[in-house]
Amino acid sequence: MQEVLGHCTAELAEAGVLYPLQAEVPRPGTIENHEHAMYGLLGTEFPWVGEARSAELREGWDHLSERVREWPGTVLLSAEALAVIRTPAIRRLLDTLEVPDLDILVTARSLGRSLPSLWQQHIRNGRAGTFDDYLQVLAAQRDRPDEVERDRELHLWRAFALGRLVRRWATEAGPDRVRVVTNSGSPPQLLWSRFTQAAGLADAAARPSTEVLGKRTHAGLTADETIMLGSLNYAMSQASWSREEAARVRDTVVNDGFLTRDQRGPKNVIPESWRPRVARWSREDVRDLLDAGVEVVGDVADLRYEPAGEFDKEPNAKDVSRAGAVAVLAVAAALKQRPAAPALVAPEPRQRRLFRPKASR
Repeated sequence: MQEVLGHCTAELAEAGVLYPLQAEVPRPGTIENHEHAMYGLLGTEFPWVGEARSAELREGWDHLSERVREWPGTVLLSAEALAVIRTPAIRRLLDTLEVPDLDILVTARSLGRSLPSLWQQHIRNGRAGTFDDYLQVLAAQRDRPDEVERDRELHLWRAFALGRLVRRWATEAGPDRVRVVTNSGSPPQLLWSRFTQAAGLADAAARPSTEVLGKRTHAGLTADETIMLGSLNYAMSQASWSREEAARVRDTVVNDGFLTRDQRGPKNVIPESWRPRVARWSREDVRDLLDAGVEVVGDVADLRYEPAGEFDKEPNAKDVSRAGAVAVLAVAAALKQRPAAPALVAPEPRQRRLFRPKASR
């Protein structure tokens, strides 16, 4: 969604809709969103944002809010991290915006797609451990719903337990102002159609080109790649590599290795032993969402996880070893491209002159 919005800001402006860009001249490959501006306003409400970083980003929030006030029509703001904020932070954001006519749109997909995506992103961020380990942690957190709502560190289920998420926002903005847009995954044009319907932007529905709507972003890792990268993260940690050094290696492995493969192996799926429990979580969340009384735009079935539809198998040792070979080649190729270190050439030896005292006369 952010990729599409960032690519058609001029077309949206013609329809009276502002999607503010982070910079006047966007950097290539930038996904346009307003995450950093939200960090500047809400600061340490996000567990991964410290006070110093929030202070640095405050100017970005001030600039964004000024543009919101100045624009005479509709303004779209997008930041995934807003899904994790607690009720006092929601209230602060709404009070600071001072917008009389405000709609809250939540795009959502099933846990069967969200949890594998979360795990591979967890590994891409430098963590180690198996998918089973990760789900064990999430299961323990889910069993403490009151703590999830109080403790800022327990943020994952604030975002992915949909019923609780929409209730927090509906309490502050009103249930008639909150809409959930379901994402089936394909075709990508369908999500844009549902989004513009939910936002009341019929004039903008046909603005982006087919090429923009069909563009894929955030290519994820496959199951074998995720396992291999998690093992590499663990090895680098044990070898006391710095965060910066480890991040450079990961970027090389992912961008120059994994994402260039023609055959990338099986996708990440819910481990077989966890499928009944995740299906139960899914049923609970969808039921809670429907009970919340907010509008759902799209098909509610998109939000349900059905283990019977899980056809992909978990990777075997052969898949993981192939991913490992690709990773080694990517790092080796990066080393070959580095300029050679200057050779140290010893100077030619100077001829030594022996001092011989003159014979006394």
